[in-house]
Amino acid sequence: MRHDGDRVGTTAPPALTRTRVLGLIWQLAIIYVLDKAYEATRGIIPHQEDVALRHALAVVGIEKSWHIFDEWWVQAVVFRHAQWHFGPLTIDRGAIISLVNHFYLYSHFVGTPAFLVWLYLLRRKHFRFVRDVIVITTGLALVIYILFPMMPPRLMGAYLDLPHHYHIQDTLAPILNYKLQQAQIGYNPYAAMPSLHFAWALILGVTLVLLGRHVVLRLVGLLYPVMMLATILISGNHLLLDAAGSVIVVTVAVLTALVLHRRLSPRQFLEGIGRAAAA
Repeated sequence: MRHDGDRVGTTAPPALTRTRVLGLIWQLAIIYVLDKAYEATRGIIPHQEDVALRHALAVVGIEKSWHIFDEWWVQAVVFRHAQWHFGPLTIDRGAIISLVNHFYLYSHFVGTPAFLVWLYLLRRKHFRFVRDVIVITTGLALVIYILFPMMPPRLMGAYLDLPHHYHIQDTLAPILNYKLQQAQIGYNPYAAMPSLHFAWALILGVTLVLLGRHVVLRLVGLLYPVMMLATILISGNHLLLDAAGSVIVVTVAVLTALVLHRRLSPRQFLEGIGRAAAA
C-alpha cells in the first residue's frame, strides 16, 4: 500500500493552518466527550459480584479445558524474586510492579491521544475510519460489560484454587483505592471481558504497522499490543480469553466501520462476521 508522501525525497508536510489545528482540537474533544460518557455509563452499571464471579469461573473453566490457564504462572514467575539482575542492572520487584501498574493505567491515556494527533496530522484521510473503529469498539465493550459482568483474576482470590495455594496479586489495589477515595467516576471492577486496554492497543498497533512509513513506527506498532498483553496478564487484570474477546470485538468494529464508510456491503459484513465466529 502506498500513501501520499511515501516516496523518498518528497517535501515536508505544509505548515499547519488554523483550520487544521481547530479541526484536530474538535476531533479530540469529540473522543474525549465520548470517553467520559463511556466511563460515566460504565460506572452506573450495577456491581453484581456473584454474577461476575460466576462468569469469571466459567471462563477459567474454559481455559483449563483448553490447557491455556497459565496467567497465574506468568505473574508468579515475574514476581518470584525480590530482585532481578540483568548484568550490571538490578531491578526490584517493587519497581516492576510500579512499571506494570503505570503502563496499564496510563499508557493508553497518553499513547492514544498522541497516536490520534499523529494520525490526524500525517494520515488524515484514515483518521475518521480509525476513530470510528475506536468508538464502535468501546461501545460494543460497554454492552458486553452490561450483559456479561466478569470479575478479573486479581479479585478472585482462593476461588481460583491455584497450585501451591498461590493467590494472584492485586497489584493495582493501592492505586485504585486512592482513586475511589477521590470519587472517580466510571470505575467498575467487573469489566474484564473484553479487555478494552488490549483492544485499543490492537487498533493502534495494526494502524501503525499498516500506515507507518518508518521502521521505528512499525516496530512500535508490533510491540505495543504485545507489551499490553503481557501487562494485563502480569497485573492480574485479565485472562487470556479476555484478550481473545478483544480481538473479536475489534474485528466486528472494523467490519461495522467498513459498512458505515461504504467500503463494505451489508452482505459482506455478515460474511465477515461468520468467518470471525468460525475462527
